[in-house]
Amino acid sequence: MKIVLVNAPFRTYNGKFLKKDITLEKIKDNLNCKIDYLYKRHLSPFLQEKINLKLHLNKEGFRYGVRAGSRWPWTAPSPHGDSPYPFMLGYSAALLKENGFEVNILDAVVNEFYSCEKFVEKIKKENPDIVIIESAAVTMDIDLWTAKHVSEFAEVALAGPHFTDDIALNLKEENPYIKYFLKGEYIKSSLKMAQTREAGIYDSEIVTDLDSIPFPFRDYEGAEKYYEVTMPTPRPQLQIYASKGCPFKCKFCMWPQTMYKGNVAQRSPEKIAEEIRYNVKKYGYKSIFFDDDTFNIGNERISKLCDYLKEIGLPWTMMGRLDCSPDWLYDKMIESGCVGMRFGVETFNLDCLKRINKGLERVDFQGTLKYLSEKHPDLWLHLTMMKDMPGQTEEIHQKDMKILEDLGFSLHGTCDTHRHFQLSHCVPYKGTQLYKEMIELLGQEFDSQNINLDGNTDTIMSELNKKGLWKKHDQSLL
Repeated sequence: MKIVLVNAPFRTYNGKFLKKDITLEKIKDNLNCKIDYLYKRHLSPFLQEKINLKLHLNKEGFRYGVRAGSRWPWTAPSPHGDSPYPFMLGYSAALLKENGFEVNILDAVVNEFYSCEKFVEKIKKENPDIVIIESAAVTMDIDLWTAKHVSEFAEVALAGPHFTDDIALNLKEENPYIKYFLKGEYIKSSLKMAQTREAGIYDSEIVTDLDSIPFPFRDYEGAEKYYEVTMPTPRPQLQIYASKGCPFKCKFCMWPQTMYKGNVAQRSPEKIAEEIRYNVKKYGYKSIFFDDDTFNIGNERISKLCDYLKEIGLPWTMMGRLDCSPDWLYDKMIESGCVGMRFGVETFNLDCLKRINKGLERVDFQGTLKYLSEKHPDLWLHLTMMKDMPGQTEEIHQKDMKILEDLGFSLHGTCDTHRHFQLSHCVPYKGTQLYKEMIELLGQEFDSQNINLDGNTDTIMSELNKKGLWKKHDQSLL
């Protein structure tokens, strides 16, 4: 039996997804033909201008997105080459293969494949028995369209970290052509589904020992293309987990709450080194990016891993937290080959961090950032900042921007600057504590609102902050 796991195309135009692989030039050519025809019908100049305005297209209408492998699905106005490795697809495929199933992964996003219609044809050519489609809240229209057309020739499983009980039940009732629904982390549940072939909703079964399952599957088209552009190490770049899950309880963060349900699986340094060596030998990777939820957990464990990484000798980078490691360990990371560090900061305002349950272990993290910047000027430092968090005013945001400017950080920046940050927007995803608070504050009608789920654009949180929602809430508690 063959199982194909897919990451469908993710491109929109003016907020709607395009089924065909159509370029701006093709659209304009098509519209120009229509306009020429209408002109020949002797329309007045006034009407001609109206038509031009009505049918005007520009490249700003296109958005290119990231779904599978991203904790924070987002879009950009142009192809970005910044696709994360889809770990859930990879681990699931590896476990299925180990248990005797034929597998493949088709990733339209990393291969910049934009035609939904052609992508369905590509899936059909695989002659699959079951197709697992990883979905996201922001791409549900694309994912359901893809699922419907795939269901004409194969059984379909829809998987998503945002699937709460009510979302899964509603989707099941409204889309009977989807046979299986896999909630949250689906590494184990995908195997159970394949072995039983029982239709229905599968609860998440968390893998608590990553060392006990095979390394993620990478024998597929485009597997060498995954790249973290903020950590521009030599290509191909191996994206790998040293751990899965996060022990912290940030209210807005979806994966730890809905995907892993608070569980953390830390891999042994020996097994991590084994996977790196295996992939370097087989595929020729030239650098490493640890795309953990929080890489630098456990000083002794990370210190031992650094010893192995020094032996391996490849440049490596990571995603972590500023407050989790002492300075000596940061120094050892760099001595062992670490050339770049990504940190989730969100804001420097301690009150805002407290409100989102950031769970700071040390409040001097700004000092740690200054220490790294001054002692290691050649180290790439990339910070993930956030706007519109509960109680985060424009004044607080501007103070954050001033702190970053004083430290020498620029928005996005270049690899030459070594100091850059990205700015995301807070999104109350269903299943998170933040979403539950929204329901408590605004009532059940909030549940039916059309919320923008793209973390790279303004969301409903911006509007709520402007209305002083959190200030009113705090006053009501007095």
